[in-house]
Amino acid sequence: MSDTVGWSSKQMASEINGEVVLLNIGLGRYYSLNDIGSRIWRMLETPRKVEDLCHLLTAKYKAESITVTSDVLALLNKLREEQLIDVVNV
Repeated sequence: MSDTVGWSSKQMASEINGEVVLLNIGLGRYYSLNDIGSRIWRMLETPRKVEDLCHLLTAKYKAESITVTSDVLALLNKLREEQLIDVVNV
């Protein structure tokens, strides 16, 4: 939760009809994010602490913190696994 994450330099992103489509340049793989995933992606343009990201989304969607945290961590882990985000030193 205290890690700071941001976009990887190994990706390219484009927005199509309000949703983000990502390309892992090195692997040549495409990914599509739904509405909330796209919102999270945009928030990571400026590297941000995972904890801060979860707090902002909990407030925005007036959802339970544990649910938001679980969902955010699942997405971030997948994005990191696919080399689309990096843990950055700020």
